[in-house]
Amino acid sequence: MPKVAGPALAVALVVLTAVVCADAQSSFVISVQNASARVGEKAVIVARISMADGFRVTDSYRHRIISLTGSDGVELERGIVPGSVQDGSIVFAVPVTPKSAGTHTVHGVFRFSYHGTGELDIRVAPFEATVTATD
Repeated sequence: MPKVAGPALAVALVVLTAVVCADAQSSFVISVQNASARVGEKAVIVARISMADGFRVTDSYRHRIISLTGSDGVELERGIVPGSVQDGSIVFAVPVTPKSAGTHTVHGVFRFSYHGTGELDIRVAPFEATVTATD
């Protein structure tokens, strides 16, 4: 089970918090930048999966976040978001639109692959983020 560090507050309109988690073997680190926007304005939650030393992203795998759902008060553009490989990490951009003021949760499942020591590893990890909306 991934470990989750406490959220850190940032004073930015689009980026509100960053949550970092790593698996037990520390072969990867997941960081999530939560979003903030006015009600009715689009925002983007950005997630990044970075590899530890000795591990590499599998370029040929279809990295994605699946089963995306949002709490009442947030609208998602789609239920699956593809990831792109950038600088040895996997980056996901999850577009959201808050429909009411407050903090709303978004959940899903990361599906990604990496390799090290000659073996391919396909992983599943929980995706959790928030979008905070103001009037």
